[in-house]
Amino acid sequence: MKIRLAQQDDLNAIMRTENLCFGDERFETGVVKAFLARRDSFGLVAMNRDEVVGAAMCVCSPHYSLGRIISVAVLKEFRRRGIASALIRECEEEFVRRGFTRFALEVASDNIAAIRTYTSIGYRIEGAIKDYYSHGRNAFYMEKDLTMDGRKTKVKVS
Repeated sequence: MKIRLAQQDDLNAIMRTENLCFGDERFETGVVKAFLARRDSFGLVAMNRDEVVGAAMCVCSPHYSLGRIISVAVLKEFRRRGIASALIRECEEEFVRRGFTRFALEVASDNIAAIRTYTSIGYRIEGAIKDYYSHGRNAFYMEKDLTMDGRKTKVKVS
């Protein structure tokens, strides 16, 4: 499996992944297209041979000195293989290349598998957001800070 920066040519495959993973809660095509085109955002794709099996969408927020992971999606048949964790680590590395050392994301409060993944790689629940998702589903706001408590956590940058 290889992870790389997404390109406009990946749009259809990313949309397929979004649809299969999130259904009605997926991003619209125009939103994903903007993630891939704008300077303050980027997308990553996880490739299994020539097939996109996962994707992540990220936004850089210089005003808040924060890199935000907006979406992580992995096709069901490729889950539990460390792909989501690998995508998140690559997001973090790209954020570090862009000068950010603090990262954030939101996760459905009932998505125990994702919460375990995020906490296992250093994210902390910082708060709850009521009715964040459709159908009144709540979310947790999570952060990771590489400089927390004066300690520097290493993130490999290629």
